[in-house]
Amino acid sequence: MENINIIIGNNIKTLRKANKLTQYELSEKLNYSNKTISRWESGDVTPDIQTLNKLSEIFNVPISKLFEENMSTEKIKKSYKIQIGTKLAISLLAVLLVWFIATIGFVYIGLINNVYFWQIFVCAIPVTCIVAIIFNSIWGKYMFNFVFISVLIWSVLVCVYISLVQYNIWPIFLIGIPMQIGVILWSTISSNIQRKNKE
Repeated sequence: MENINIIIGNNIKTLRKANKLTQYELSEKLNYSNKTISRWESGDVTPDIQTLNKLSEIFNVPISKLFEENMSTEKIKKSYKIQIGTKLAISLLAVLLVWFIATIGFVYIGLINNVYFWQIFVCAIPVTCIVAIIFNSIWGKYMFNFVFISVLIWSVLVCVYISLVQYNIWPIFLIGIPMQIGVILWSTISSNIQRKNKE
């Protein structure tokens, strides 16, 4: 039988790759350095039992799978696809709920006041972005958050402008320029840090 450290290390590596995670992304989920992940995968050291339990939760496999020799990668890939499909469905249901509530608000205001307040759908966009950021932070790729944050900034400014359109406050969009530059710089710094940690 192979050394248990090497078996666990190979299984961590296999599960990480099957879940399309880099060593850096896995290290962030576990609050370890990516060098530690590398040492686990090479079999130099073995994670403690609490970390193994956390790994089994992240990879959505029983903890015993981490000790299994010649682990079946086909079942893992299939499990990963089902897991991604489920997470995407839950995220889309949350987004759908935002638009369902907006539609109910639109219909209710229209029936009660006989005025159709279409702006409610514009205001649903930043709420959708917030929901997307929350679910992406839990399950998705960190870098997508920068796109959602950019859309959030501009959609909030559009909502404010539409709400106060009679005051012609178009200069409010100038606020978005430094904010957008900040998001771009922040994403560049994060990307460079991730690249450096992968090396």
